[in-house]
Amino acid sequence: MSEPTRLAFSIPLLPPSVNHYVTHTPYQDRETGQAKVYRQKSAEAKTWERYFTLFARDLYVVSQSGRFEARLDFTPGPGESGDVDNYNKLPLDCCAKRGMLRDGKGKSKSDAWVKHLDVWIHDSPEERATGPKTEIVIEAMGWQ
Repeated sequence: MSEPTRLAFSIPLLPPSVNHYVTHTPYQDRETGQAKVYRQKSAEAKTWERYFTLFARDLYVVSQSGRFEARLDFTPGPGESGDVDNYNKLPLDCCAKRGMLRDGKGKSKSDAWVKHLDVWIHDSPEERATGPKTEIVIEAMGWQ
């Protein structure tokens, strides 16, 4: 059986934007007295990651070159908004964290190996009526 060179799946949610991916809590370092910021993944991001796991199942894609291209289609629901550059981080991070991007030897790759990214927001009234949803397609790339 040959290794998969393409994967596609859909999640009935939008990921939180990059602005809501991490929470920042200021605190004062007890030893130095210096002001610092504690960063942790937001509750929204953790929830989206759990749904991602359910819908991604055991999918993965193998690229002999170790390079990938991705298409992310986001459909906000009625009243939702977002920027084309704000939704991308969490889906790509999740793909890498779950080992969905693999080279020809089966080694997991980070999302830094995604070399082409198409991002679409489908926000006509007709499209919004079908949202929210996130559709992810990842394909293996050669060395072109």
